[in-house]
Amino acid sequence: MIFPFDININLGQTGIAGIQNPTIKIYGGITTFLGPNGAGKTQLLRGLKHSLNAHLNGKKIRYVSAGRLGPMENYRSDYDGTHGQPSFDSASFGDKSSTQRRHKTETILGDFATLSERPDVLIKVQERLRKLFKRDIVVDWDGGRLKIFFSRVDQTTTKNYSSAREASGLLHLAAILASLYDDEVGCLLIDEPEVSLHPQLQSFLLNEIKKVAGSNTEKGKKLIFISTHSTEFIEVNSVTDLASIIFCNDIQESPIQVDPMLGDFQSKKLQALLSRLGQEHKLALFCHSPLLVEGPSDEIICSALSRKLSLNLEAAGSQILPVTGKGQFPVVIKLFRLIGKVPALLGDADAIADNLDIIGVFTSLPQASETATELGHRDAAKFAKDIYNDFCQIVLTNWEDIKNEAEQHYYWINRDQKKDELIAKRRSAFCWLFNTNDEDIKKVQNGIEWLAIKVRLSSLLSFLEKLGCFILRKGTIEAYYQHSGNLTVDEKPNAASYEVNGLMEDTDEKIKSDYNDIIRAMKFCSNVKEINEAEAIRDLLLAMVSPALATIKKETTDAELKIFSNNLFGSKSSLFKLSKHIEGEDIYLVVNLSTEILEVSGFPIKIKKGANPIEVVNNSLKLK
Repeated sequence: MIFPFDININLGQTGIAGIQNPTIKIYGGITTFLGPNGAGKTQLLRGLKHSLNAHLNGKKIRYVSAGRLGPMENYRSDYDGTHGQPSFDSASFGDKSSTQRRHKTETILGDFATLSERPDVLIKVQERLRKLFKRDIVVDWDGGRLKIFFSRVDQTTTKNYSSAREASGLLHLAAILASLYDDEVGCLLIDEPEVSLHPQLQSFLLNEIKKVAGSNTEKGKKLIFISTHSTEFIEVNSVTDLASIIFCNDIQESPIQVDPMLGDFQSKKLQALLSRLGQEHKLALFCHSPLLVEGPSDEIICSALSRKLSLNLEAAGSQILPVTGKGQFPVVIKLFRLIGKVPALLGDADAIADNLDIIGVFTSLPQASETATELGHRDAAKFAKDIYNDFCQIVLTNWEDIKNEAEQHYYWINRDQKKDELIAKRRSAFCWLFNTNDEDIKKVQNGIEWLAIKVRLSSLLSFLEKLGCFILRKGTIEAYYQHSGNLTVDEKPNAASYEVNGLMEDTDEKIKSDYNDIIRAMKFCSNVKEINEAEAIRDLLLAMVSPALATIKKETTDAELKIFSNNLFGSKSSLFKLSKHIEGEDIYLVVNLSTEILEVSGFPIKIKKGANPIEVVNNSLKLK
């Protein structure tokens, strides 16, 4: 077996009409499928199960499902609510005949059958359980049924106990180890090896996987394919490691796999980045649109805003990723684009005031020219360059116009006096422009020119935001603080934490106003609609009140309203309590929400007979 080689994955089992069979390249012993839930990873694994026959070299193929512990739940839980308590001691793992199909069995039944058939595999598993977890595993046959017991090796008086009483993590581990050590298996596919395993145990399992992964023509080696949601099963130290990861977005889309021979991967900066990928970078490999920020303070504030405003950033397929130093932005962005991600950037003002290196990563995008054309510009890069050059020029020639005001800014006060002063001037001038109203700008010397460059810079910033590049108009994240000192140099994460404590007490409206620049970037990455439970109940509410309003009379009782709504809507009617209210000759239907679970304000709703219920309900629930 010579790496790399191609495998065409047969997806016929999906039942999806017109689906294309993708081809992936195998670069080594371990191939990993990454992607969000519902991205098709399991389908690809199952497709591989039917596509690997030509690569078995006389050995077996084994697929281990994510639900591999399923058969044990009949013994480990009151699975249908009729038993009162689990039947721990009745647990069994099949009969003698089932051992013959152990490699085809997709659950732990097959793996424990292996332990019963292969004493050498059993010894390897036993030794690790004894030394690392102080457990022993005992295989026994009882009346033709396979029984698995455990015991504690650190307690001499402890008797064997049913495997159904053991921690699920150890059951998962013992089963997967059995598959790994089974040299009859030439190709092993594991769906979610991390199930029920704590991070340290996942790390141990990965090391065991690496020991046996390789060409199945070699003694004791096998091709291993895993689908995972855990960073503990990702090791990226080289371009080849990255090429062995298959990125999935949807089963109807071709999975993405990088070509290690691509010229971009010969970059020393990119290779260096791969060699030092941290936990946060690896987390971002799972999301579609990571939001790159400059440091821990930015991450703290963005995470807090996501929680406070229910932006659901992570659920929407995004991840806040701090990048150490703005100089790393271009290489990190390049990496994520190469693996099919759509990274966005939230950068300090110096990302645009210093040079065009960072924004050039966005103006060079294929869609940038189309977006620029819509704004009346031929070329995106030239559009940005012209505005930037004119901004630099006015700062160079007209600094004295704004010197007194601009030198009050953080960028000037904390400038590195060993570096070019012009850089500090551009940074401070940019922030002064965007933190000074237009009328006050007009009042300075050459105010019309300064206002004109602000207008042009605004158009450039709006253009960049369409591409996913967001610049903090106030300069740095600290300049937005309302509850902590905004000139903090030392202990910035602490200052950010103080700010979070304060903003959690602010109203949503105030936060949206104070942090609008940051929130726009987060919404770009989340790209999901806001969860609004009022919208979810509106249709049912209108469906209930409309016929009730049509039939309600002065003599109608609340009990009759209850019976009426229950007859029409059954159990759903329990969400609302309908009652009648009389004011003079006017009859009102009053609706109260009868559950405390739903987060909906605006109740009680009082609707006059003859009024438009749609208008009243929408106004009460603050819906359009």
